[in-house]
Amino acid sequence: MLDETHDLFDKTMKCLIIDDDFLMCDLLKHFCNKIDDISSITATTSAFESINLINSSSFDLILLDYNLPDINGKEILNIIEDRTAVIMITSNKDFASDSYNYDQIVDFLVKPINFSRFYKGFQKAQNYLSKYQRKDSRLFIKDRNKLVKLDLDEVLYFKSEANYISIVLKDKKILTLMTLKELEMKLNDEFQRVHRSYIVNLNKIEAIDNNTIFIGEEYIPVSQSYEKDLLKKINLLN
Repeated sequence: MLDETHDLFDKTMKCLIIDDDFLMCDLLKHFCNKIDDISSITATTSAFESINLINSSSFDLILLDYNLPDINGKEILNIIEDRTAVIMITSNKDFASDSYNYDQIVDFLVKPINFSRFYKGFQKAQNYLSKYQRKDSRLFIKDRNKLVKLDLDEVLYFKSEANYISIVLKDKKILTLMTLKELEMKLNDEFQRVHRSYIVNLNKIEAIDNNTIFIGEEYIPVSQSYEKDLLKKINLLN
């Protein structure tokens, strides 16, 4: 059985629940719905269906029951990408030691489960995904008719130019057909939107004064609506 719940708000995480127990699926969906950072919840009681979902969709977090009929959770783990965080849900304590062989397993919850313990596992998943995103320092962009590899560490900032984006590096600029909203979804957490027309590389900021960011000889405005998020992100990095 497949059940999918979407939230209207723009959050961050796509979650897949795999458990052959209908009641446990409902409980895990209830827990997920209490967390603002989960954008959609897909639940299935079928191991075979879960494999199709994993192969055809992209999930940030998978809540995986180890004791599934026909196919166990350990076999499903082998097809899950490293960029997906996994929380194992089971009554089988024997798998706890084996779970350390899988980098994407962030926590191991033994039934019965309460929300407080579940939320700790969710926080571990957030930390794992954040660290994984920071490793992603490459981006392929379209420059006219060819795809060009962009080293994000070299980018000073991005500036919106109508339907184009100007990518500003230390010694050159690249123009690519894309919107800032599309770009934001591709960037790691070293970047921050600071204005409706600007996204900056936080590691390149030299100073911030009077709602202005200084990067070399460049002056970039910080709008009031983005100021709080910028300061929060800087404090997390420093």
